[in-house]
Amino acid sequence: MKEIDFLPEWYKQGRIARVKHREFYITMSLVIFFMGIWSVYANGRVAIVKARNEALQKARIEKVLSEAEYDSAERKYQQLEIEQKMLDSVKSRITVSNVIAELTHLLDSGVVMKKLSIKAEEFSAPNNESEVEAVSFADQAEESNKSIRFKITINGLASDASEVAKMVNKLEQSDYFFQVVPGYSRNTTTGQYHASEFEIMCYLSNYRLES
Repeated sequence: MKEIDFLPEWYKQGRIARVKHREFYITMSLVIFFMGIWSVYANGRVAIVKARNEALQKARIEKVLSEAEYDSAERKYQQLEIEQKMLDSVKSRITVSNVIAELTHLLDSGVVMKKLSIKAEEFSAPNNESEVEAVSFADQAEESNKSIRFKITINGLASDASEVAKMVNKLEQSDYFFQVVPGYSRNTTTGQYHASEFEIMCYLSNYRLES
């Protein structure tokens, strides 16, 4: 018995094309679906790695800051130790009020003191004492070759340069001060008045020189 196919060829070709199209769309949908899943997974991994890197970077920065703070604190501690040793070595304490009183006594009416600085300086006498004089406090026993002296810096205004010269001369004649050195003296204007601005440096005479 012979079967007769009444379906036209164009119909059968169209049905085959529709099946292929359906398979193509299903395949592309699966590809897009898996690509979406992979994209979500990859973005999650990137976010995790990025967060981990940020945490490591933050920890590294905190470590560097901690080390910097420690170094700064260590330097401050060492500086305080140096200052403490310097203060401990000063057995002859100066009375600042007496220094100010002496300066006030030396000031003329034409001189005004703006700033007074008293700074302790530590220095050591060389081993060869036959060539250089070792310095020690007048009321301090000779325990070592280390000494402290006080440098005084005076800043002020004078009516003219001659008043500055008089101030230097009075400081040199005073028993409180020695090694007087003028820093500078320059003309300036204060309001409507002309004046001479000056700086004088000297040392407090609270130690003696020994050969």
